Amino acid sequence: MHRTTRRTTACTWALLAFVFATNLHAATETNNTLQANGNTSLTVVVTARKWAEPLQNLPGAVTVQSAATLQNSGAHDLRDAARTIPNLTLGEFSTRRLTFPYVRGIGSGQNDPAVTTCIDGVPQLSYVTANQELLDVERIEYLRGPQGALYGSDTLGGAINIVPRLPSREPAGSVTLTAGSYGTYEGRFTVEGPLGSNGVLESFSGGYATREGFTKNDYPGGSDVDSRESWFGREQLYLPDQGNWDFRLSITAEQDRDGDYALYDLASLRAHPFHIQHDYQGYNDRDLFQPVLTALHHGDQADLTSITAFQWWQTRSSTDLDASPYDLERKNEDENFHAWIQELRLASPADRPVHLCDGLDLRWLSGLFAFDSDYTQHAVTDYRAGGVPFYWPYAFQMNNDSVLNDTGISLFGQSTFIYDERWELGLGLRDDFEHRSADFSSRVPPGPLLASSAPERDFNRISPQATLSYHITPEILAYVEASRGYRAGGFNAVAPTNHASYDQETSWNYEAGLKAAWFHNCLLANATAFYTDWQQLQVNTHVPGGGLSDYYIANGGKATSKGAELELTAKLVTDLDLFAGVGLDQADYRAGSQSAGLNVGGNDLPFAPRFNWHAGTEYSRYLADQLQAFARLEATGTSRYAYDPSNVESQGSYTLCNFRLGVRTGAWRAEGWVKNVLDRNYIPLAIPYGPGTYAGECGAPRTVGVSLTRYF
Repeated sequence: MHRTTRRTTACTWALLAFVFATNLHAATETNNTLQANGNTSLTVVVTARKWAEPLQNLPGAVTVQSAATLQNSGAHDLRDAARTIPNLTLGEFSTRRLTFPYVRGIGSGQNDPAVTTCIDGVPQLSYVTANQELLDVERIEYLRGPQGALYGSDTLGGAINIVPRLPSREPAGSVTLTAGSYGTYEGRFTVEGPLGSNGVLESFSGGYATREGFTKNDYPGGSDVDSRESWFGREQLYLPDQGNWDFRLSITAEQDRDGDYALYDLASLRAHPFHIQHDYQGYNDRDLFQPVLTALHHGDQADLTSITAFQWWQTRSSTDLDASPYDLERKNEDENFHAWIQELRLASPADRPVHLCDGLDLRWLSGLFAFDSDYTQHAVTDYRAGGVPFYWPYAFQMNNDSVLNDTGISLFGQSTFIYDERWELGLGLRDDFEHRSADFSSRVPPGPLLASSAPERDFNRISPQATLSYHITPEILAYVEASRGYRAGGFNAVAPTNHASYDQETSWNYEAGLKAAWFHNCLLANATAFYTDWQQLQVNTHVPGGGLSDYYIANGGKATSKGAELELTAKLVTDLDLFAGVGLDQADYRAGSQSAGLNVGGNDLPFAPRFNWHAGTEYSRYLADQLQAFARLEATGTSRYAYDPSNVESQGSYTLCNFRLGVRTGAWRAEGWVKNVLDRNYIPLAIPYGPGTYAGECGAPRTVGVSLTRYF
């Protein structure tokens, strides 16, 4: 089916040209003109340190994407947005519930994240919800390097902070319709403004998106495998200026109905991309729900922030576990997760630091973070008759049930001393404590329990951070930083002997950088050099003789990551934006490191290319007084990287290009887009499932489409 869709490219381009031609008429420009093309500088305010400050005054490696950048690039989820971030690789299966960010080589598999996504100020405690639809987003802040002093456990590689856009005081809204290749149809909307006359502001965003699969199952009776369908919505109620209080309630919900994994033998996929043979086609469903209540009190001496959240998600999946045309193994899995999260922060007033003495000021912050989470899993592995007697003596089912509870509490604080408006010394400290317990059981029905266990352990770690920065001139900032990252240990439901649990891991990061802003913030240049020492790695390890999903976590030794990052952004004229970046990273296992009993010392860390880059431009021009045309071209590239610690298989270097072109007239915006313009074939992810055998999934092929937006 998808090959037929490719042949419709000419028709799609004809439709695109028709849309452009029929919308080239004069009208009045409105307040919704693209922000990125209307700004005369690149000044950005961030809250990476949990208080507002200009990006160029923040010591540390942080990249920011504004709402306008996300809109102009057509990024609707984290996978699309993260392509232009130096030294960030996003390992994502075709199903959205399995998304794993890797920063400077530091990442994770199916255990706690090493790079945590925060939404509405709330950390996503599981990798399952790391990648969601981007709704009402003000900006995304990508923090590289350990963030344990402020963000706590599971940020030893970094944090991705998704900051919401507050509802407007003026009524506004938009509707966007999209159609494209591979049966792509999307509808998105936003409505915002005052709710009655009591001062409450509201915004409501949501939509529906669907597409056919990219991969064809050539097994008799097969069809497209990796299809997607989702409903999503976000509601915000905002009560500003309630005396000294501001209140905001946000509710996010999403329902995803993804097809089966498009995993297949790696060599076959390289010879025949997007063609597999599965005797069984399953599915991957994900439902998620997160309400967040944020309260902010503005005091004369301090500001108080309270964030209360509830997280819930569930998944249901069924897959051809052997990823082959043979009826060997299938797996059905149900997961359910819920958590309560509370954060309290007390900080110096946002509009002024504390004046200590002549030339010396202080900004301070202290806080408490607590959570309680419960996770349950019911997994049924069906060993089919097709494997008898070659793999097992008879057909049977194995039931594995898991219950995990995690309770944690953290105390943290940060002080920043500012001397003579040029020197800044930042000191941060956080103490994380977690109690983890589990209950595992296995049986072959209708027989009795084969095995059961109920382990529990405590984990505790102090994470410090120290930063020294100096304004060489008002436009140039130099800084050095040392920070520690931490991730708690845990338990394995299925693992070889002596691997029932694994220990916590830590990292120390040392960093030096320069940030420069010239021509009234119209030209920005940021450079960083780093060295990371990573201890007690939690390595995602394949169970010997197990299926595609049979993995356990083992502490695999030590690693180092060293490299540099450079980002350039320019807006020297109002109509033209230029941006580019490069990441250099040498991330290697140190001598004596182990993975599945193999010595991997000297090997590259998985998903850690030595070199990645991006470059692009956005151009906007008025063709007439009331008609604006715009275009965006971006290219991203990556060098070779390994799929797993053994380095047996890897993805070679490749480059992807995306292009968007459109017009804006009055309340209408029309655009056409092409992703993967050159139609590059690549396999971003593969996993071992037998001696020297790997199963992979193809990256997205060239897709084209048109979008039409009506503002009101």
